[in-house]
Amino acid sequence: MSKLKIIDTIKRSFNLLKKDSTFIVLFIPPAIFSLLYQRITNYLSNLMFMQAFFLDGHLLPPVLPVLLLILAFIIGFFFKVWALAGAILKVTELEKGGKLGLKEALTKGLRKVPKLLVPAIISSAVFFLIGASLATVVTNYPLLLLGTEPSVIVLRVAIGCLFVIGLYVLIRLYLYSPACVLENNFGLKTSWKLTKGNWWKLLAIFLIFWVMSRLFSAAWIIGLFLSGVIVGPFTAAAMTLIYLQLKEAESSKEEHKESL
Repeated sequence: MSKLKIIDTIKRSFNLLKKDSTFIVLFIPPAIFSLLYQRITNYLSNLMFMQAFFLDGHLLPPVLPVLLLILAFIIGFFFKVWALAGAILKVTELEKGGKLGLKEALTKGLRKVPKLLVPAIISSAVFFLIGASLATVVTNYPLLLLGTEPSVIVLRVAIGCLFVIGLYVLIRLYLYSPACVLENNFGLKTSWKLTKGNWWKLLAIFLIFWVMSRLFSAAWIIGLFLSGVIVGPFTAAAMTLIYLQLKEAESSKEEHKESL
């Protein structure tokens, strides 16, 4: 088990961003599409509210905004994965003492996108399940808190299990992206192996970046954009550093076993 240091990892990630500020450029496109997605979502939400209030909810949302919403999500997700791949390659090169240019990072990162999309979709699905379980609790709080019917009790247990299992799996897959990019596989198995024994520390790091993202996003439009271009590269740098550290520890352990 490697002694993963939370504060040290955060500091090293910040220092890497200071060394190479082009990290931010990688995450500008996904931040723009994330902002566009949010704007369309707000528009549709307001439109549906107005329809429900004035027209008894008989009208469906217009097709064009819905299509634009789906398109913004897909393109934004693609750019996010591409930025993540480029950032991982830049961090790895910086750790070797070199420096990968923006154009080269984008070119090499693009080659990694097709394979990286698979674990990225899986991880996003797990994150969505966690969010859905929390949303269900918030939406049905009085019922879940006060209800004593068997069906309500079963629902409580199901939501609790969904949240706990989802969170556990999400953290165990936390290092899928650097593993996928640097090992040229899907990275899920490697992440599961490397995160063993470090779950609580990785959870703490995950929560730090999640809170940072929520704080930025609270500032509405500009905050959502800043969350993408600051927290995004910061998180990518930290994940890559953690992966490199745990991978090195694993290699040293295996070498020690072979020498015995």
